[in-house]
Amino acid sequence: MDSVNVSEVAIIIVGFRNSADIGACLQALSRLSPRPAFDVFICENGGTDAFDRLISDLLDADGPCWRRGPSGTPMDLAGGRFARIERLGLRSGAPDVWIGCARDNLGYAGGINAWLSQLSRVEGWRGIWVLNPDTEPTESALAALYERAESGRKAMVGCTILDSDESEHVRFRGGLHWQKMAARDVAIGLGERLDISYDIAAVERAMDSPSGASMYVTRWCIEAIGPMDESYFLFYEDLDWGIRAKHLGLGYAHDSVVVHKRGTTTGSARSAAAIPKLSVYLQHRNGIRFVRTHFPWTLPLRVLMSLFQAARFLRRQAPRNCWAVLQGVLAGLRGETGRPSWHRDGLAGAAGVPSELRPG
Repeated sequence: MDSVNVSEVAIIIVGFRNSADIGACLQALSRLSPRPAFDVFICENGGTDAFDRLISDLLDADGPCWRRGPSGTPMDLAGGRFARIERLGLRSGAPDVWIGCARDNLGYAGGINAWLSQLSRVEGWRGIWVLNPDTEPTESALAALYERAESGRKAMVGCTILDSDESEHVRFRGGLHWQKMAARDVAIGLGERLDISYDIAAVERAMDSPSGASMYVTRWCIEAIGPMDESYFLFYEDLDWGIRAKHLGLGYAHDSVVVHKRGTTTGSARSAAAIPKLSVYLQHRNGIRFVRTHFPWTLPLRVLMSLFQAARFLRRQAPRNCWAVLQGVLAGLRGETGRPSWHRDGLAGAAGVPSELRPG
């Protein structure tokens, strides 16, 4: 990427065959405040057909992009992790939109790291903004994140996340808190009215990580703690990253508001039986891995919480997902990491765990 200039912020999005979501996200990004300047980097994990569809949809007459570079723009392909890379631009202004077609499903962390390996060789940028493809930030969302990181010397910064742009209630206020005695994560501010008063300092003390649906990470933080841990593949990689950065300072930009439609990438569903097996399996496998890494004394608690969730699935007439929980727990105890060997074609992984999958 020697010939590529990157603005103050690199926005990284990992997609999986969800071009409509990405298009809507880019439309929202095109309305961001002009400062800080940003460029967008997308990893398509869904194969060449999904990559071609994404390019076509973004360049459609109603799409948010235009072709800035010639088709098949030559560049260093991130250590071979991308089969193709295309350079587009937002119709609304200056930002570049770089889209890489992953050679394989890299998972959520792998998709982010594929672009981080490129960005690490480029000067000028101050931080990255990791966004789920099914998010739509408001106009001042990035500016507020950037300001909190710069003025407060925060390593990572979370925002206010809503389930819809008409919601009066908060989904996340800043991010996640890990309850050690329950061996589970909870969303800070879940269900609170958007307009109530709250203590920003108290939110920041409670935070163990921003929500992976929207997390701003400074360059100096990445250089200090390293990239995301790809061994999770999907689920807990955001919380793991936040825990590793907590001693450097986590912040909450309350004026940064992001609408998150939740679950279009992970495939979460209202019906317990309709939740994909992979999501259930990895949520519980990776929960074991997470507590072993950061809070090993709580491992028995975590196993009990997963068993309780298995029983809940059984009561809700979802025996397949009851079994997926048990398989995930056993795989976690065996130390399995990465993409499961039985899984050949699946989800890219939008970070941020659906409520249906949370134990407890």
